[in-house]
Amino acid sequence: MGLSFYLYFCRSTIVKNYYFILGINIYAREAEIKRAYRKLALQFHPDRNSSPDAATIFREVNEAYEILSDPQAKVDYDRLLKGDNQPCTEPTPAHHRDTRYRPKPPGFVVNRSSKKKEMINLMQGYLPHAMVLSRIALCCVFILVLDFLLPVNRRREKVVGVYGIYNQYEQIGTQLQASDGSIYKLGKNTSGRLRQDDVVFICQSPLLAVAKRVENESGDARNRIPVSIYGNFLFFPAIWLITSALGSFYKKGIEFRFNLGVVNLLLGIFNLIMLLIS
Repeated sequence: MGLSFYLYFCRSTIVKNYYFILGINIYAREAEIKRAYRKLALQFHPDRNSSPDAATIFREVNEAYEILSDPQAKVDYDRLLKGDNQPCTEPTPAHHRDTRYRPKPPGFVVNRSSKKKEMINLMQGYLPHAMVLSRIALCCVFILVLDFLLPVNRRREKVVGVYGIYNQYEQIGTQLQASDGSIYKLGKNTSGRLRQDDVVFICQSPLLAVAKRVENESGDARNRIPVSIYGNFLFFPAIWLITSALGSFYKKGIEFRFNLGVVNLLLGIFNLIMLLIS
């Protein structure tokens, strides 16, 4: 069928456009071809249409459907329509499962590099803002480092209550209530060393007044406050110091420096939250 069809059209001077006859595009699927043929066949059937051109149109519709409904003949016809004089010997590609799918035109290539360039250009436009964020973050980290290293302020308080904190199985900490109403969560081994009515010193950082530890009056018992930005979460300011320094002083890589600005903003928000709950 495919070869005879090819030889027939090679002898012809004009190739009929069967897609135009059926009113469909060249990417139409089998169901669309059949639907268009049935519609035109009913419209121009000589028994239903008395127009003098109905019989001719009906024959062309049948001829078009005979070619386009045959997969191999359709491939050969498409090649002829494009001016390719070599008949197709390759198998017809399988139908796509999605009926809305349309194959890309020949030579179509997704230019991913252009999208990457657009993203880099967008980052470059916002890079000065990202660098400002990194420098602000570096200043904030400098204040945290200074606050952590300077000598603490000691505030004298009286213990009005010492309570154990328990989970389902064991004690996990100690809660101390001072005379000013402040509550401090200490480690689980603290309850034996601090008692009600004891006089203690709350050691706070000098700049931000973050409670770092609780000491008894004699100074021989120091109880660290673990849930604090200067306690178990000290590594977050340390990470912030590294990322803010890189974002402020590293001069290569638009994408890298932009991402550092975003990371510094997120770390700043998290450190602020930790500072508020300390």
